[in-house]
Amino acid sequence: MSPGNWWSSISRVGLPAGRILLFIGFGAILASSFTVTAESRPDLALGRQEYKEHCAICHGPKGDGQGEAAWEFATPPRDFTKGEYKLRSTDTGQLPTDADLIRSVVQGMPSTAMVPQDHLTEAEVRAVVAYIKTFSPKFATNPSPEPIPIPPPPPRTPNVIARGRRVYDKAECAECHGSGGRGDGPSAPDLSVKPADLTRRPFKSGPTPRDIFRSILTGFDGTPMPAYFLTLEDEELWDLTYYVDSLGSPPEVTEDERMGWHVERMHQRRR
Repeated sequence: MSPGNWWSSISRVGLPAGRILLFIGFGAILASSFTVTAESRPDLALGRQEYKEHCAICHGPKGDGQGEAAWEFATPPRDFTKGEYKLRSTDTGQLPTDADLIRSVVQGMPSTAMVPQDHLTEAEVRAVVAYIKTFSPKFATNPSPEPIPIPPPPPRTPNVIARGRRVYDKAECAECHGSGGRGDGPSAPDLSVKPADLTRRPFKSGPTPRDIFRSILTGFDGTPMPAYFLTLEDEELWDLTYYVDSLGSPPEVTEDERMGWHVERMHQRRR
């Protein structure tokens, strides 16, 4: 059946924001329970099977982001063959760690069609991650990267948030994100990737201040968002994190996220 015929035969179904946030929270807890060790021996045959069952519908059988449902989304599914990942705990230009990939699989990417896959077992998640890495030769030719440590967070106080606004100005965040953080800075129209609206929630990287800190620390490869590792002090990074967190409005459910859940349900019915 062609994608057009398949999609014309089903209706679009939404999902309440509360349920989505529940999945995100559970996914974050589950992701944190995985312990990645050198002794892990993921089963590539299992990974291929689980990828075909749960991932290929969007990311494509070849991992190139050209899945049957890919054309339905405003944000295209990731092309794994390029070996480029925005959401990492590693330095600029480095590959993500296995823990980063596990987190993305289990927790999903809020506001996109990449919904949590927290129904998979630990062995299945490890196997899927190992199989995804086979799509790009970068994982075989580059050493396993080390995550950049995230220091413990200080208490969140009004003074910390006020300092964060000053760091926002110091780091020239407004040049892209705008004075109010809405992604409308003076440089925004000239950028190849639109700056994030920092007032909208949820962020793709996750819902917690630690997720925001990690994004500021490592930047987003392939976009104008730079890494501030070694550019700002740890205290400044936390001040900026809490300031950005303070800008957030109530979480919204995007059309991509609704469609992601819809694809998940319909694909389960077809199996």
